[in-house]
Order: sequence, then structure tokens, then C-alpha cells
Amino acid sequence: MASQEREAGPDLSRLEGLKDSPQTHHLFQALRLIETVYANNPRLGRSRRPSEDAVRFGQEPELAFPSSTIAAFKSNPETGSPRLTQHAFGLFGPNGALPLHLTEYARDRLRNQHDPTFVAFADMFHHRMISLFYRAWTTGEPAPSFDRVDDDPFGEKLDAIAGVAGEAFNCRDAMPDLARRHFSGLLSASPRNESGLVAILKRFFNAPITIESFVGSWLHLEPHDRGRLGAVALGQGANLGEKVWSREAKFRIRIGPLSLADYERLLPGGRSIKRLGAIVRTYAGDTLEWDVNLILKKEEVPPTILGANSALGQTSWIGTRDDEDADDLHITAPTHHAL
Repeated sequence: MASQEREAGPDLSRLEGLKDSPQTHHLFQALRLIETVYANNPRLGRSRRPSEDAVRFGQEPELAFPSSTIAAFKSNPETGSPRLTQHAFGLFGPNGALPLHLTEYARDRLRNQHDPTFVAFADMFHHRMISLFYRAWTTGEPAPSFDRVDDDPFGEKLDAIAGVAGEAFNCRDAMPDLARRHFSGLLSASPRNESGLVAILKRFFNAPITIESFVGSWLHLEPHDRGRLGAVALGQGANLGEKVWSREAKFRIRIGPLSLADYERLLPGGRSIKRLGAIVRTYAGDTLEWDVNLILKKEEVPPTILGANSALGQTSWIGTRDDEDADDLHITAPTHHAL
């Protein structure tokens, strides 16, 4: 997918709310905000060295059950780099892995003797623990993954489910890549059916859509498939001519009734016909033939005026029409090269 534009530097103003009222933020919410602001840095939990992390994480040694997950977000007075301290996860506290007397010891050294040595030592582990804890949470969350479009592991999983994983499928036709991910459940179904295609098209075009199966069409035979004297048996495989009539190789998509504006967008050369072709090809493949039957609302049928910007048989008709929707236009499916 297209690379996301990176800012020249982090927009630190987005962290003002976290700095002013940290207790109103959940831990994962705060970490996601930090990861989004520092978009040029590796994702949390993926850095290879401490210098690649813009914010340091730690835990406040407290014995009481916390009322919020975040303790504070402020700059380190020694290094000037931002530091987030929290209550929810770590070695200290009533839910921590260490015995309570060590939490009491760390708290006493920090508050009464202004000695952060023990807490700073524990925070070396807390920083990585919290980063990996957040990384594990984001594994099943689509929103944090999508914050960086060019590094979206959850989206890559959806692409794999839909069968379109890999750079070769990125921006390959008029069907948006995000739409393929949205409909990955339908695209992963096998065999694919007409109800799935109808669901996708209705969502895209917001119009009544039905599919007519088993539409008759002529199948052109290759020279080696044509009947020849002495090579076929009458009633078993014999046929006359270069083509045969079949009702197994084609379906028809009926769209409408439509307003005139929507109708014109689906005409050949319109903005929507290429997208329609790309969607159908993505879902149904190239095995079956298909065409489109566009239906224009009867009250939207324009009058035929000489010199007007209209196409005969598409947006204008000769003679008197019955008071009914215009449903006689059939458009052949656009070719793959036209998509």
C-alpha cells in the first residue's frame, strides 16, 4: 500500500492532554498515543536498543490499589526525555511479582531518602516489560496496527485471509486495498456465491442489486474443439459451427432503479464502471462471463432533445416510452486491461 507521509518531527502538542491529566488515560490508550506521535521511531516493543525509544516507561512503587493506570507523564529532570510511570503492570505493588516488603523498601528509599537507585534498576526491566505487554495487546487490535499504514501487521493478516497478501496485490486495480480487507471474510469463502457478491456491491454502490444466474451466451469453440467428420459421435459430442449456446458460463448483475447521476457513473467511461469490474473480477474471478443491466428510475429518464449531451440507448430513447423504469441497457463486462 502507499507509504504514509511522515512528519518532519513529532507533534508533541498531542501529548499535552496526557501530561496535564494522566489519570484520565488508560495505559494502552497512552501507549498508543505515544507510538502514534513518535511515528519515526520503531513501534513499542520492536526497538533493538534503548536509544530507539523516545519515551521511557516505569512503575511507581505503591502499596495501595491504584485508582488509575497512569501515574504521571513528565520529562526526566536529568536527561530531558519524556517518562511515563504507571501503576497497572510491573514488579511492585499488591499485584506485582516481588514481595510487598520490597515494594515498601523501594517506596521508602524514593520518597523519604530521595534515592531512586532501586526503582531505576527495576525500571530497566519495566520499560521492556511494558513495551512487550503493549505489543502483545496490539496483536489482535486493528486500530493500533492501522496507525501506521506502511507497517500494519493486522492488515497483512486480513490480506492473507482474503488471498491478496503481498506487494503484487497493492493498488492493482480500481477496488481499494482497504475494501479488500473490509470484505476479507467474504473473499475468504469457498466456494463463492452470489449472495456474497451482492453484499459487497450493495455496500459499495448503495443501490438495489440482484444477480440473474444461468444467462444464455455463445461460447466460441477453439479449432480443435469443433466437430469434424469421423472424429465425433452424433448425440454425444457433435456440434455444428464455431460456437455453441450455453447457460452455464454467464451471469447478469441488475443494478437499480438508479438516479440519473448514479446511472451515468456506471455507464462506459464513467467513474464507477471500472470499480464495478474490479470488484466482480476480485470476487468471481475470470472463469465466468457477466454483464450489467442498469435500470434508470422512470422519473429520472431525461427527455430526448436534439443537440443535447446524451447517448442514444443509454440516456436517450427515440419514440414514446411506457411509464416504467428504463431497464433495457446491458453493458458488457469491461476487460481486464480496461480496469
